[in-house]
Amino acid sequence: MVNYEVEGMTCGHCKKTVEKVFAEIGKEATANIDEKLVTVNESLSDTELNQLRERLSEDGYTLGNTK
Repeated sequence: MVNYEVEGMTCGHCKKTVEKVFAEIGKEATANIDEKLVTVNESLSDTELNQLRERLSEDGYTLGNTK
């Protein structure tokens, strides 16, 4: 399991949005609002990270580094 920091999640709707964006690229993810993390089963490639960062920023979230 790999955790990535996510800034901007404040509610259950945010959690679902972040998880949905990961699902769009075929990655199952679990977001945690309190810890400001999203957990995936495997490390993401640079390409995947860039796609996710771009897509999440459109919704007001910032995907950070592994934690």
